Amino acid sequence: MAGRVVVGWIVAIAVVLGAVAWLAHRMNTDDQPATGSPEPVEITDSGVRYERGEQVFSADYAIRNDEGHAVTYTVVFDFENGTTRTVTRRVASGVSVRGTVDTPFEKSRPSAEGTPSEVRVADISTSE
Repeated sequence: MAGRVVVGWIVAIAVVLGAVAWLAHRMNTDDQPATGSPEPVEITDSGVRYERGEQVFSADYAIRNDEGHAVTYTVVFDFENGTTRTVTRRVASGVSVRGTVDTPFEKSRPSAEGTPSEVRVADISTSE
């Protein structure tokens, strides 16, 4: 009987310690599950390219409409050189559209290699 009690206490302690370790891991991780719906706009690629001898910073994007009806998306992109670009696209239900926005890139680069990472979706608004 005493052996069963000891084994029971050991199992209980192991369960509690496991739960505490799991909770501590969840509190310290950056990989928390996303809440709500994923964002409808994603920057799929960005970088510097040359157009008529000038450097141009461009960003490829995708807009996904998961709504049950067509939606007009107005998306504001912020570029690292301080400019913004606004794109308005009407997207049918269940469809993804792709596009590219660009702006002159003022910093001199020896080649188009390397990808500046400072382009972000600043705002998304929708209308039906």
